[in-house]
Amino acid sequence: MKGQWKDEEVKKLFLSVEQCKKLGKSTRDAFDLHAKEFARQPNSVRNYYYQEIDRLKNNPERLKKLGINLENHQKNQFSCFTEDEKNKIIDKIQEKLKQGYSVRKACLLLSGGDVKQMLRLQNKFRTIEASKKNVLMFKKRPTNKITDEDINGLFLGLVKMVKKNAIEQAKEWSLQQREEGLKQLRQTLMQLEKSQRELEYLKTEFEEMKKENNLLKKKLLITTCYKAQNLNKKDKEA
Repeated sequence: MKGQWKDEEVKKLFLSVEQCKKLGKSTRDAFDLHAKEFARQPNSVRNYYYQEIDRLKNNPERLKKLGINLENHQKNQFSCFTEDEKNKIIDKIQEKLKQGYSVRKACLLLSGGDVKQMLRLQNKFRTIEASKKNVLMFKKRPTNKITDEDINGLFLGLVKMVKKNAIEQAKEWSLQQREEGLKQLRQTLMQLEKSQRELEYLKTEFEEMKKENNLLKKKLLITTCYKAQNLNKKDKEA
């Protein structure tokens, strides 16, 4: 469901945010859940949510109609982490993880029990960890030297590419053969149907001719008998 937001969807988004906060979860979790349910992008849901908060502040009638309490939806103003603060936070959280704590518990301890600060730390840590997974790490090596590993990698890449192309070509050829076979089968069935209709027509014609022939035989027999009677009569008169 993309495009314009309906009132029911807006109310459901704000309710989802309230529920996540009560469970100690981040608003990001609410955005992700809403995005999955309504086929939207999480970032689009987040942007709409914060924009809608500002719009509702200036539209009391709509706010009352939706039944939303904006006290539960205040926009948090945080100062950005410095690079040094970010590195220290990540190190501290990782230390807690090594001790067996979950990410949420580690962040709660580091925040001193402040749920909002805990969510802020948790979101920052997960964002950084997610970005690390999306970065490809390469070994540094001299740019003017090709190693056996490079050659093997190129060879395997070529093999995979050739294999993929061969499979795609085989599939395409198979589909073409299938379509051609179906076309020929349809033509054969149409020809058989036509021949069947012609056969039925000839059969009907044959039956009609057979009836006419029997009728002619009967007429000929009657005529012959009539002529024989006349000749016999003339012979007796003579």
